[in-house]
Amino acid sequence: MSFFTIAKALRPAESLLMTGFILIGAVFAMQQTTVVDWNMMLWVSIASYLLMLSVYSANSLLGYSADKNNKRLGALGVVGKPFYITATLVFYSISVAISYFLKPESLLLHLAIFLIWFFYALPGFGKHLPVIGTILHVMVAIAQFNFAYLFFYPISETSLLLSLYFALLISAGHLHHEIIDYEADKSNGINTSTVKWGIRNTKYFTFFIFASAHIYLGVLFLIDVIKLFQLLMFCTSFLLHLMFFILLRNKMENSTQHRLMYQTLYRVTYFLCGLIVSVEILFF
Repeated sequence: MSFFTIAKALRPAESLLMTGFILIGAVFAMQQTTVVDWNMMLWVSIASYLLMLSVYSANSLLGYSADKNNKRLGALGVVGKPFYITATLVFYSISVAISYFLKPESLLLHLAIFLIWFFYALPGFGKHLPVIGTILHVMVAIAQFNFAYLFFYPISETSLLLSLYFALLISAGHLHHEIIDYEADKSNGINTSTVKWGIRNTKYFTFFIFASAHIYLGVLFLIDVIKLFQLLMFCTSFLLHLMFFILLRNKMENSTQHRLMYQTLYRVTYFLCGLIVSVEILFF
């Protein structure tokens, strides 16, 4: 078995994407400080990425039978369950050790993140139940943001308010992921929100959550939690997202390719705007 086959089974790209949603908490924490601690940022990044690798390894283990029948996730079945058990334990243990060394009090959130993701992937629960999967995504996103935040600044009302914006983005993205996997989930008897409500209803509800996140962001600006530049950048990303939705919404119901294209477009847009905001916070 080649190195690339094993690497693909670990889902490194998805782990990296979710790590970004953790590290944005660290970035906003450093907005509260006068000095950027790059050494701490490096170690928090490593601990967070290893945590996400352990999460996705556990996810692959728990969904092993169903994922083999999902074309998008077919590569996960090329390695056996023992591989995922080992990967989960190794990655999680190293992540715990680093987090404990950096800040022992971070371990409570560290454990909460893993357990919420575990229950999401647990057969018969989480992703298998309408709405529950979305609620778990909101919970884990809040935990992830504040996990990184506390390494640089104490968790506060400000961090909790900020984390809810990113939690709404993640939960909406999760619902679109259900749309992408609609046929595979339905054939495997996984009763997601999309399987229950259909693609049409779910796609509009998903976009409503994205829109609500940016209305909420406006409220955060009005109560002086975020700066005008940050509001403008994230709202710009939403306006581009709106354009993608208008162009592709009628094609998603019958085309997995267009569902994936839509996801890629809004992901890249939010990533670039988030990167610009991060640069503004860290360097200006």
